Amino acid sequence: MIQRRPWHGVEWSLFIVLTGAALLGLLYSCLHIYEQPFSHILLTIFAILLSYGVPFIFWRPHYVNPTCYPIAVLLTGIPLQIYLAWMEQDALLTINCPIMVIGFLTDRKNAWWTAPIFMLGMPMTYFFLLHSGMGVGQLFSFILNAVLFFAIGLSLQRAVTSNEKTEKLLGENQRQYHLIHEQNNVLEQYANQIEQLTLVEERNRMARELHDTVGHTFTSVIMGMDAVSYLIEVSPEKAKQKLDVLRNVTRGGLEEVRRSIHQMVPQEGDMLLSQQLSRLANEFALHTGTQIHFTTVSDEFEIPKQTKLSLIRCLQESLTNAKRHGKAGSIEIVLTYADDQVSLRIEDDGVGSDQLKMGFGITAMQERITALQGTLQVRSFPEKGTVVHCFIPVKRFPTF
Repeated sequence: MIQRRPWHGVEWSLFIVLTGAALLGLLYSCLHIYEQPFSHILLTIFAILLSYGVPFIFWRPHYVNPTCYPIAVLLTGIPLQIYLAWMEQDALLTINCPIMVIGFLTDRKNAWWTAPIFMLGMPMTYFFLLHSGMGVGQLFSFILNAVLFFAIGLSLQRAVTSNEKTEKLLGENQRQYHLIHEQNNVLEQYANQIEQLTLVEERNRMARELHDTVGHTFTSVIMGMDAVSYLIEVSPEKAKQKLDVLRNVTRGGLEEVRRSIHQMVPQEGDMLLSQQLSRLANEFALHTGTQIHFTTVSDEFEIPKQTKLSLIRCLQESLTNAKRHGKAGSIEIVLTYADDQVSLRIEDDGVGSDQLKMGFGITAMQERITALQGTLQVRSFPEKGTVVHCFIPVKRFPTF
């Protein structure tokens, strides 16, 4: 596989060693053939330069071909060995360093042929090209020499590969560190935003709770006190009884405010929603003198506490508005259960208005219902009263 990359330090070092070995081989050969004809000297120089320069076509900066380089060394090295053997010269100086480079470039794809050829084939070729008189020990020495240079190149390659993997892993770790650092900053900013939103939401929740509970209780008490101011002269005993009832209502309202402050859902035991709404309506009717008719449609089933609380607050706010702003004399309340939703309809006969203003109470109701994926409809007509309709989706679970 062709690699288009710059040389690293080890390859530049191999290039220097290879060039130095070629120059030494050239000098050594020229010193031993100075008595030969000039043509032989030129041929020797050409052969050594050829074996040195041709392989560099396939191993140079920004271009490395691990397959063609060994072939180029093979095609130029064997003729050089033959020629130097014929000239009775030593070829080891010019062939050992290329073998080291081949060992450096060897990988799993070409090791099956480069290792046996350059560690065994070329030493044996050089041995058989020499004059007679060489023994088996000399052949073993040639092979050991080739194996040593091939192993040096292979070791250098393993060291470079290990270093590149380490640098790559270090770079990846640094990249992951920076990514984690950036993500951590994002999470911190997100956590701060969530904290701020939570604080705002909690303030709004407490404001809604206090508005609904205090407003409903105070409306009931004020209406009851108006009745007491009339009864105190006509029937002091009834006025006293009325005051006792108002005292209990005030205490109940105070407890409800305390529960809201402590972020507690009203404790109603195992009472169904219809029972809670009916009790709330009856108390309001008793203290304000309002005629209230409460009806439950369809079979009642258990719903989430948050849904219950939202419908209770919706009824409290609607009753308070009907009496305080609408001057209603009678109110119709209908609680309807369906398979996929529960709805609460509050209709009064108050003065109504064709320009209904969305005050804090209605806005709080809207936020409560919307938070549960529900809808709130408020319609008002002059001299015909106001209709408040709450829809909250629920899931009816089958009973066995």
